[in-house]
Amino acid sequence: MFQIIRNFVRVGRISLDVLNLKETRRNAGHSKWANIKHVKAAKDSQKSLIFQKMGRLIRLAVQEGGSSDPNFNSQLSSTILQARKYNMPFASIQNAIKQGKDTKCNAKVCHFEIRGPGGCTIIVSTLTDNLSRVRAGLNTAVKKCNSSFTDGAVPGLFEHKGMVEAIPPEKTSLETAVDHAIEVGAEDVTELEASEDDVLQFVCEPLVLNKVKGKLEKLQYKIKTADCEFIPKRQVTLSDADLEVVKKLYDKLEDDPDVVRLYDNIA
Repeated sequence: MFQIIRNFVRVGRISLDVLNLKETRRNAGHSKWANIKHVKAAKDSQKSLIFQKMGRLIRLAVQEGGSSDPNFNSQLSSTILQARKYNMPFASIQNAIKQGKDTKCNAKVCHFEIRGPGGCTIIVSTLTDNLSRVRAGLNTAVKKCNSSFTDGAVPGLFEHKGMVEAIPPEKTSLETAVDHAIEVGAEDVTELEASEDDVLQFVCEPLVLNKVKGKLEKLQYKIKTADCEFIPKRQVTLSDADLEVVKKLYDKLEDDPDVVRLYDNIA
């Protein structure tokens, strides 16, 4: 039976993503962790790393989406839109796309799993041409924050899904949105809380993300974002002390230019 979800889980993302790049699509409403990340994002809004991070996100979108044409790569289309919101020069966007499709480029996507304080799990997504350098930098941050690397946790704790955020046509009920979700091939539809607009989140398999996005557009939905994410199957609640340590870890990870995304299963 098709499932309606009225509440949704939050995956922590890199600080620049919180600035309406990624974090806003999945947060924990009024949770303490969400509030901490919100404050961090406001501070990071002035960082010069934004364009650098956006460039890497664009390159990542090209590699993960399998196309350098935003018309056939929803992840790339959303990332470009987000880059424009931050006034990233068009030439820089084009250059990042070119680098992403360059088969001679040695930069590759690599995910690291970290077991953090209180038993939380953090996935660090990187785009780099030097894994040894990245791991060494991450190792320094991990050791200073009472954490450790782990392997094999992702399949049991997270699901990889396509996520489409969209504003429905006027006077569209949730029941109608469910019918639309079934029609376009989505698995679930979520009514996002704590959003300024009436935003719905459609969940689907990564391989049909472009198809779902395109069909929603034909149904007059205004697409805000379309991307693939790691969704936690279950979340852990941390003490205030552990949250502070995780915040410090996030700060250190976010300052690494090779890190492009962070995910977690913190409630």
